[in-house]
Amino acid sequence: MKTTYTILLVDDEEAVRTSIKNLTPWAEYGFEVMAEASNGQEALEIVYETMPDVIITDIKMPYMDGIKFISRVREELSETVNVIFLSGYDEFTYAQTALQLNAAEYVLKPVSVKTMSDLLRRMKERLDKDLALVSDMERLEASYREAFELYKEKFLISLISPAKAQDEEFLESKAEEYKLPISGKMFAAAVVDIPADSLSLEAMRNIITEEERPLSFIYENQLIMIFSSEMNKDFTQLFIKQISREMQLLQDKIVHYFSKPFNMGIGEVVYHIKLVHESFRSAMEALNYSEIYPEQHIISISDVERVERTYEKTLGERRSDLVMAIKFGTDDDVGIKTGAFFRNLTDPADVQQVMLAFITTISEICIAYGANIASLLEGEDLFMLLSKANTAARANELALRIALAARKMTAGIRENSHIQFIEKAKSIIKERYSDPNLRLDHVADEIAVSPAYFSTTFKKETGISFVQYITNVRIEKAKELLKNTDEKTYEIAEEIGFSDPNYFSFAFKKNIGLSPSQYRTKARS
Repeated sequence: MKTTYTILLVDDEEAVRTSIKNLTPWAEYGFEVMAEASNGQEALEIVYETMPDVIITDIKMPYMDGIKFISRVREELSETVNVIFLSGYDEFTYAQTALQLNAAEYVLKPVSVKTMSDLLRRMKERLDKDLALVSDMERLEASYREAFELYKEKFLISLISPAKAQDEEFLESKAEEYKLPISGKMFAAAVVDIPADSLSLEAMRNIITEEERPLSFIYENQLIMIFSSEMNKDFTQLFIKQISREMQLLQDKIVHYFSKPFNMGIGEVVYHIKLVHESFRSAMEALNYSEIYPEQHIISISDVERVERTYEKTLGERRSDLVMAIKFGTDDDVGIKTGAFFRNLTDPADVQQVMLAFITTISEICIAYGANIASLLEGEDLFMLLSKANTAARANELALRIALAARKMTAGIRENSHIQFIEKAKSIIKERYSDPNLRLDHVADEIAVSPAYFSTTFKKETGISFVQYITNVRIEKAKELLKNTDEKTYEIAEEIGFSDPNYFSFAFKKNIGLSPSQYRTKARS
């Protein structure tokens, strides 16, 4: 159960805020005031960054009143956050509006200590009860959902994994139990290699959800498709053509979304559901041919011949070349020598064998420098990454990451990723501060990190919040315009990203201590 709930206190009268804050026994009832604001506009900026458990707000305030503020919160951020309205007006219309906005309480000023204490006691009971109810419901729903999805996922994985002999009738009954569209006399698997980034993965989920495609699921950053047909084996070639047509339609969709094709492998046709894993293995082998024929993005195992394997004769030489490149070469040298490890590999078993030799080589380099190979990946699970490196392309990509990290380690180079993305965020703000709709979540999306992680890291690196930083940038630009131009205050406000000229004047005076006109007079005197 949550021990402390957070409060946002909003009132344009500082004396009122101070009195309520200092006289109310917050901690006694399990609350703390996390922030204060003097108007709805300022309060809205706060809740965009951190949503409190309870908002206590006055109604009559400048720039944005309490009704408008809570309306924006309800529309844009939360329909459930608890709201307490304070008002000096005993009017039915205000109370009615508060009711429409689903306010928890409506209290008339002045507010006594006893009133606030009773209010907090009721609020804590409500929050505790809601939290317990939500937790219980979520736990039950999550348990059922997780169990169903877990068993369904295990079943799907079992179909594509070399497994003990399983009864065909059992497999078909399980497919029916999980409502999976797979039955018939012929089966084939296909694999689509998805780039290793969250945006591609999520977009691919959307594509396969919106399209009526055969059984599809995402596993280890790959889209696995299992085709089935009721036709007998005399129509195998027709079945293969149907699969190829389906894969081409999917490729067209991918190119539309991503402006580039993804590599696809189509496996052999098998005639029992229990042999789907053999088709999957050959689909992975076909996928590996995309490294040999980079101009071909859809490859069927039936259309290619195995490439003669020559890597075994030269593996020792390739290991020596890689060591030299990591110790004394450039990044390009490392890329060339790493790529040589995985050239012309198609059999998944060969990919695994060569990857093991590569990892052994890197481990030896790390040991020589008193390091550990795991440290090269900055906390990522090496074994998890290796399990996903199941194609020549993926193995090469992971190997290159590790090899380049090893080269940096040997040269004593370390990069600070936090500083990098914070600097990128600052650059975005500098370029687009004039956009009044530029918000924290927009910038976080652009630099591909979560809003919560971005907000915390930004404040840690800069010492101030994102909102304060963008305000500072705008105020500095405003100072420059006030000193060097004759533009009116409202023109400057619009130019630097404030949609409300009055709020610009308020923010400027709060930060500088002078109104815009006072600052202009002083700067020019």
